[in-house]
Amino acid sequence: MRAVWQLWLQPCRQLLVGALLLQLMWLVAAILLGCVPAVGAGIAGVAAMLLGFGAWFWFTMLGMCLRGLCRPESFLLPDFRKRLATAGALQAAQWAGLPALAALLMGVPHAVAGGAGILLLASVGLAASSARYINLLVWGLFVLAGWQPGLASQLANALLASPWVVPLALLLAALIVRLSLRAMLRIEDQEPGASPLENVQLGRSRARALDGTPVRRGKLARYIAALFDNTSQRAMERALACYRAKPTWRLRMVLVRRLLLPHDNPQAIALRLVLVAAIVAFYVLAVMHRQHFNAVAVGAYAILLGLARFPQLGRGMRQMRPNLADLYLTLAPSTRADYQQTLIDALVVLVPITVLGTVAYTGLGIVLTHAAEPVRMLVDAAIVSMGASLTALAVHLIGPEGGFGRGMVDLLVTLGGMAVYWGGYWLLGTLGLAFGGAILLLVTLGFGLGVWTSARREYLRRPPSFDAPLA
Repeated sequence: MRAVWQLWLQPCRQLLVGALLLQLMWLVAAILLGCVPAVGAGIAGVAAMLLGFGAWFWFTMLGMCLRGLCRPESFLLPDFRKRLATAGALQAAQWAGLPALAALLMGVPHAVAGGAGILLLASVGLAASSARYINLLVWGLFVLAGWQPGLASQLANALLASPWVVPLALLLAALIVRLSLRAMLRIEDQEPGASPLENVQLGRSRARALDGTPVRRGKLARYIAALFDNTSQRAMERALACYRAKPTWRLRMVLVRRLLLPHDNPQAIALRLVLVAAIVAFYVLAVMHRQHFNAVAVGAYAILLGLARFPQLGRGMRQMRPNLADLYLTLAPSTRADYQQTLIDALVVLVPITVLGTVAYTGLGIVLTHAAEPVRMLVDAAIVSMGASLTALAVHLIGPEGGFGRGMVDLLVTLGGMAVYWGGYWLLGTLGLAFGGAILLLVTLGFGLGVWTSARREYLRRPPSFDAPLA
């Protein structure tokens, strides 16, 4: 049982805060379920909602941990599959079996159906972290349910009244678990590692386990990754040929950028814009039927997509520290500050790339949603993304080392950028595009440049670090 206990503890070891919160949620749901005899069966619905939500995210974290555990060498351990199955059965009993049994003994209506539903949600959570196509299918079902809420409600009521709902839910949960675990339990060589500084949007950096190891991908994901790799290879070859023909400072900087940011060359940027635009177009067309859909929110989502690049930059720069020692020896800088300045000059190109992507996504959203004031939205998104990207680059360049601190910084910068977008939209509408835009540009760009100047000064003061980050 020691091995089973260690498997059960994996979410707590790797995602401590989230695991403690979800276990606390389970405890609260258990207390609410125990109050049914005194309060009534109505409180059981609240407990079921907490258990369903908690089971979804707990098994999502569990799947993320399994992606790192299920390696070829792990299957050499004695009875690894058997102990893995035992740990999974205990998890399912905790989140679905025991609550359903307690509700059944207390006479709660639809107790068995609720337990089967929680088990189905747990299987979907497991699939969300392992089988991407199942996750995409579930996401599509939620979009369809939002499209026709009345039909979805009628279907749910009909299923709840049917005697087949429990066996169908259990069968579907078993099928989803089987499809989710099939790839992880297959013994094959791992895919080669990728650059930690690859763009987070549609790149391989998202398809990583919690320990940083690459995970198996489908044919479509491998094909898209090959397209990005081909563009990176061609861009590197062109930059190297140009530098050999004319070794100037500008071409040297382009060469360093192609090395550090392989998926931020013009061809890769265009390809990424097309792919993200296709996904955004599908989502907007799926939800724009709603009467209360606010087209102005498209710009806030564009800010969110643009700023998603910088957290990966902060993690990638820390992971690449041992590899950057080779770059230091190759560049042979006169001083340590010269080397730090080279890195800054190479990474600052992400600011115009972010502004370009944000404006492009906002323009696409304007076309799809038929926004009433497109110029106001474009001006607001362009100005805010400029200051927000400078701020995000600065704080992630010198930000905290720990994962929790980086997460809090990322959350504050992202929410701050989206809030400034809404404030800027109101300002442009109140004072006009010219005067309001000038004030918004002065405030956001002034703040961004101030933070960037301070961070640049601090980064130049620090000595280069080539030590691997602590786990």
